[in-house]
Amino acid sequence: MKKLLAGGTLAVLAFGGMIAGAAPASAHTPEVNADCGWVDVSLRAYQQAKVTVVIDDKIAYEAEFSGQFAQKFDGLALDAPHEWTVTVDAYDGQDGVQFDWSESGSIEPCVEATPTPEPTPSEPPVTEPEPSEEPTVEPTVEPTDEASAAPIAEPSEEPSASPTPAAEEPPVLAATGATVGGAIAFAALLAAGGVALVWARKRMQNA
Repeated sequence: MKKLLAGGTLAVLAFGGMIAGAAPASAHTPEVNADCGWVDVSLRAYQQAKVTVVIDDKIAYEAEFSGQFAQKFDGLALDAPHEWTVTVDAYDGQDGVQFDWSESGSIEPCVEATPTPEPTPSEPPVTEPEPSEEPTVEPTVEPTDEASAAPIAEPSEEPSASPTPAAEEPPVLAATGATVGGAIAFAALLAAGGVALVWARKRMQNA
């Protein structure tokens, strides 16, 4: 009888130990909720672990924790889709990987994106071409068949005035006589001078 009681007690203790050992394992509770513009992560009953949160291929959070972890990641764009992944590396459990956990999901856009108005192309100002200055061409005067010279005056048929009578010249004879007398007087002076010159030379020689 005593042996049966002892055996039953050992069986109860062993079963209780199994339940106690399995209780911490079943207590690991990871949970992730995601909706328009946010991702909410809640991890409970972990002895020691490391959590990594990746949103749109970028690490939003990464750190070690003990016991529990809870954090909400909001501020995501409402008009664009998002991808998220939460990974838990639990250090307890068999071989350190028994209670590791990972989950991924996506968020659809909550509102329609407002289209960006396209800028209206501005028309360039119309510039009028400046008028080009044409060279001034002087008109060429072509010669005409008609004579350009002034007309030649034709002789007048009216009778010309009568010529004025010339003044009467003095008589030629009177002028001739006066001229001959002067010439004779001039010749006499020359002769007298010559005689005086000869006489002077002779006197000088005799002296």
